[in-house]
Amino acid sequence: MLTRQYRQHQGWLGYLAVFVIAFLLFANFQHVTVFADPDSYYHAAMGVQLRDGNFSASFAALPYTTLAHAYADQHFLYHFLLAPFAAIADPLIGLKLLTIMLGALMVLTFYWFLRRWSVPWAFAATMLLLMVNPFTFRMNLAKASSLSLMLLILGLAAAFSYRYWILGLLSFTYVWFYGGFPLLVLTVVLFAVVSTVHRRIMKRQDSNTLLHRIRALLGRGFRHQRIKRLNLRIAVAVIVGTIFGLILNPFFPSNIRFYFDQLVRIGIVNYQHAIGVGGEWYPYHFIELIANTVLVSIPLVIALVLFFLFIKRQTARSITLFFLWLFFLALTLKSRRYVEYYVPFSMLFVAMSLKDSIGEFKWRDAWRSFKRDFLGNFWARIGIVAVATYCLILLPTIVVRDYISEKKDLANGFPIGIFQKESEWIKANGTPGSIVFHSDWDEFPVLYYYNSTSRYIAGLDPTFLYLQDKDRYYQWVNVTLGKETGDIHAIVRGSFDADFVLVAHDHNAMENLIRSDARFTLAYSGHDANVYTVQ
Repeated sequence: MLTRQYRQHQGWLGYLAVFVIAFLLFANFQHVTVFADPDSYYHAAMGVQLRDGNFSASFAALPYTTLAHAYADQHFLYHFLLAPFAAIADPLIGLKLLTIMLGALMVLTFYWFLRRWSVPWAFAATMLLLMVNPFTFRMNLAKASSLSLMLLILGLAAAFSYRYWILGLLSFTYVWFYGGFPLLVLTVVLFAVVSTVHRRIMKRQDSNTLLHRIRALLGRGFRHQRIKRLNLRIAVAVIVGTIFGLILNPFFPSNIRFYFDQLVRIGIVNYQHAIGVGGEWYPYHFIELIANTVLVSIPLVIALVLFFLFIKRQTARSITLFFLWLFFLALTLKSRRYVEYYVPFSMLFVAMSLKDSIGEFKWRDAWRSFKRDFLGNFWARIGIVAVATYCLILLPTIVVRDYISEKKDLANGFPIGIFQKESEWIKANGTPGSIVFHSDWDEFPVLYYYNSTSRYIAGLDPTFLYLQDKDRYYQWVNVTLGKETGDIHAIVRGSFDADFVLVAHDHNAMENLIRSDARFTLAYSGHDANVYTVQ
């Protein structure tokens, strides 16, 4: 009785420790007056609009992009969660608080998943996850990444448990929370296929054994058919839930075109060869990925070796995680943003496959043999001490190096208040719907946060402008880069009907181009940009 109570307390203490450690770590990273990702300002703006009851199924802020007629708020429920945080504090501070909460909850979900399947090293795997720089960096960007991962892991847990009603609800909700919802469909269908095939292979291996024949006589052979039906149910549940999430949606039917642009044309096709896209869409080179995630890479190599050595011991769960690891590795090598999935799913595969490979290993007997065969030898002891010392020095060095690097990366970006005065001046001196010709697409979220009444040229992703009108896109780019040799006024006023031009101080070539034409008048010189009126 006492032992059971002790284990229960120990279990709750583990969950509490994981949440507190993750919360404090993320709070430390968020303790800067900067957002590393400019899209954070867009999320804050949408949270404020929902807080104030200003919901709209259209998006007029970017009239020259595909979003003007094919828009969906792919983070709708995330912005709904943000609304109360925007009410209790400054919206940008509220966004940071929500980022910390969701990040800690995501790590807690990861830990719960491993505990759910009795992985003995669940706590160690979770702590190791928190030491991997690329993962924690992505979790600390003020966006819905941690929420997406949480839903994906919960969905995987529901699939492993064959809770198809929960899966249907989760898949429906995922569509409303985040545009990465196809990942849940792929994950669940993959498990259904792997589980069915795995069961069939195991059945064939047992088919000639006396035990199998006895089970068949007793009617136990019907379990295979039952598992097959359950796999079909979870696959159908996730597909149906996703379809309903798309159709029973405040943005239907324009969301279908939006998701095609976002998921296929931007996420898969990607136009990085033709236009300058966000840095997260460029490839992650293999050696760089392995080096940056070395704390995952080392146990991953060990797990892979044991996975193939003991392949017959692997459950359908571990095999599914192996294929998911391969899938997210391929995605990450294509676009570095997917490292936020690659790292945790690598750790899930490591933890679960090691349990299958060595879960029944007789550790006490192995320790006795180790002491007898190795510790009794002087040179073996010297080697063990050398390796242990190297690891004790190397691990803290990597952790401290990555921590310092991440603090520095998260402190660089878009400070709170950037472009605020310039945006407020345009709002005060313009009219609702005034068009601002700005100097870069990543300025849009900040400008929109401080002034949502004006209209802008490009934002959220330059591909939306490129897909709508390639000629306009290149006109805008040539002006912002200072390369345009034609009539600038004809482009700014004629092609874009702009009332104001905003030039950030780091766009010197554009500044010189605008100043060379007398039809642009410097009306406001701010700390971060100059604002010109257009005749």
